[in-house]
Amino acid sequence: MPEEYRHLPLVGKCCSIDEVLIKDAHGNTICASSNDSSTYFSPLFSDFNRTGALVPGDEYKTFTALVGNPCNRRYMLQPEESDDEYYLLVNGSIFAPRLDHVPIMLMPGKNYCMETVPELGLRAFVCFQDVPPPTTDARVIIYACGLLISVPFLILTIVAYTITPRLRDVHGKALCLYCGCLALAFTTLAITQLASGQLSPQACVSIAFVIQFSFVACFFWLNVMCIETWALVHHHVNQRSYRRIQPKTLFFYYSIWAWGFPAGLILISMLMDLSPTIPMTYVKPAFGSESCWFKSDAEALPYFYVPVGILLLGNMILFIITAIKISRYQQVLALRRLARNHHSDREDQRLFRRLKRVFIVCLILFFLMGLNWMMELISWGVGGDPFDWTAFDLVNALQGVLVFGLFVLRRPIRDFVWHRIQKIRGINTTELNVGSMDLALLPVINGDIPERSYNS
Repeated sequence: MPEEYRHLPLVGKCCSIDEVLIKDAHGNTICASSNDSSTYFSPLFSDFNRTGALVPGDEYKTFTALVGNPCNRRYMLQPEESDDEYYLLVNGSIFAPRLDHVPIMLMPGKNYCMETVPELGLRAFVCFQDVPPPTTDARVIIYACGLLISVPFLILTIVAYTITPRLRDVHGKALCLYCGCLALAFTTLAITQLASGQLSPQACVSIAFVIQFSFVACFFWLNVMCIETWALVHHHVNQRSYRRIQPKTLFFYYSIWAWGFPAGLILISMLMDLSPTIPMTYVKPAFGSESCWFKSDAEALPYFYVPVGILLLGNMILFIITAIKISRYQQVLALRRLARNHHSDREDQRLFRRLKRVFIVCLILFFLMGLNWMMELISWGVGGDPFDWTAFDLVNALQGVLVFGLFVLRRPIRDFVWHRIQKIRGINTTELNVGSMDLALLPVINGDIPERSYNS
């Protein structure tokens, strides 16, 4: 551009001087000469004052036009609609604060051009952005495959506990709901990892809400199992009955806790994300803006990380209290055995060893579920890439396999399940003579578990 024109306002013009945009006989947009004075090309230029406020547009008698069509595919802005609001600045840029999928500042000769359209007046035409074909990182594919591998094992865990009456206690039902929520979360998350480019915006937003609800519900049911473990140790150590509330009533209270809060959270998220009356100054989830999840960790913080973090902190406090109580009670048992060495003391010690195994298994599940999210928070806090924690992601993705091994393949659970399968197949077997499975992996009995015997 010649030096004498550099101080003049600049604008991108689609057609040559004295030409306007019209439709030809085939419906194509072309440039054509016009002698109509009403189609005179005279844009309004805006500017920013010293305070940063946008100054209303003004007409300049002399300006510089950068003539030419910058792209083959473009669309016309409708300034009557609030989302198409734009301002032509004196440096030639268009400031478009509300346009999606385009730069907030449109450059002349690159992103836009303006032209007069008969009966419509002066209009701005914005180029469609060239979107590169989506490429999937190998780590994302491995992670998604791990999620899909976990889902059948989670379903098998649910089936094992559903078909076995002995396992359908409060702890077993909580475990089934935990596995169900996790299977739903893993399935939808794998879909977004592998096929997010093929999903419509509406489907993407809907899946994001499903992922948020199912993961948060997972953590609440995990919290239920942590509370049950703490209650088990607390009542056993204090020589009280394990549960005074009826199982159905207790499970009803747990259900209100584990379903109510996630439902409330998802309703708040939907209101904040979908309601046009909520000001943009509030933190919104912004589902679907960049992916089928929150726009960034900053948006995920109030709607996901904070409630999950509070639950993880509560679970950690419960485990610390339980560990302290177990340690102290173990010392009491050791002193009692040295002082008396009664048969009841030995049985109590054997029972308490099983009690510790229940605690350890739930502790492992807590770390499996919580460690990956804590690593993501740490990564976000230090400004790193969450995928740098590949090992933690892979362990988290294969959580279904680990849950199946911990809660189905261990004895005596597998004995109960196998007995039930044999009974369904019509084979008569002798069921293990153990007590209630209220303690999940630990039947509360005073004696060893007898060996299996089968009568075909």
